[in-house]
Amino acid sequence: MSPTFSVMSRPISRNAACPCGSGQKFKRCCQEALDNPASVAEAHNAVGSRIQEWASEFYAQQISSAFEEITSGHKGVVLGDGDLQLIGTWALSERELPEGGTIAQRYAQRDDISAEERDIASRIAGAHLALLRVDRVTPGRAIDAYDLTYGRQATVSSHDVSHAAQSGDLIVARLMDGPPALTLWGPVAFLDRDSGQQLSQLLQSQLRALELESDAAGLAIAMRTAAREITALTSPAIRKTASALLAA
Repeated sequence: MSPTFSVMSRPISRNAACPCGSGQKFKRCCQEALDNPASVAEAHNAVGSRIQEWASEFYAQQISSAFEEITSGHKGVVLGDGDLQLIGTWALSERELPEGGTIAQRYAQRDDISAEERDIASRIAGAHLALLRVDRVTPGRAIDAYDLTYGRQATVSSHDVSHAAQSGDLIVARLMDGPPALTLWGPVAFLDRDSGQQLSQLLQSQLRALELESDAAGLAIAMRTAAREITALTSPAIRKTASALLAA
């Protein structure tokens, strides 16, 4: 389970135990992510870019098939940068390969990458979709949010999203374990009233289908198993086309 943070409101000694529960000193664990999230994001993004390059070389057909799955039935759809990022991340992180596993998991299993790169790649592969209600932001540093997926408070290290998010926002994001710190991975989708209601209906339907209404982990499982549908729901171009078809 991902660590839970609530540390932005009070100073922490560098030599104190890290509040994430790792057992390490704060200075050797999560301080870097909380003090300088931009540098952490840069390291994560560098590995993410190499995963994308590797996937383009060895899994081009699977990536193409992933885009066809999402856009099927939406004639004339023109994908923007946000759509490409959302669908591409789903293709790498959640879409199961015919032989099992995801592309990101396969990359993390390579024996020709460094231990540091394997660690980051494994955490990228393990990042999970979450539904977050933003409570407070510290621009350039972190987001304090309530993770509706697991029913817990979390402070998430973030350089860029913390500049865009506001208190009360409802977002779909991938949470990546530390150390250092709990971070966001990949694109983030901001929900409005309509998309929020549609997501709620989708998840309720998934919970019923899986008979997980009373399971404490049910929502997390529903988010994972409905990742493709959530990607389509949060993709701006797909949503626009779906709305036009519905109106017609």
